[in-house]
Amino acid sequence: MRTTHQHRIDRALIKTLLDIGDYMLPDTALRNEIEHCVHPRPTDSEITDAIRHADTNKRITGVRAETGIKWKISDAGRAWAAENL
Repeated sequence: MRTTHQHRIDRALIKTLLDIGDYMLPDTALRNEIEHCVHPRPTDSEITDAIRHADTNKRITGVRAETGIKWKISDAGRAWAAENL
């Protein structure tokens, strides 16, 4: 079971990727956006946990590139957003 704070981080993550559509967002940009959207500010490990949780549940898709991982929302993520945002 996710805590209220974890759920806020999950929602910020999915909303950020939902807002950019089908584009890939670099990991650092995603983390920065989550930090600015969630109060109190999440720690790096909390953000890592949220990304891992979303990736494990197939809500987001990551592609490793030369410059690092880039993320985008999946169809499962869009369905989760419809129920949770």
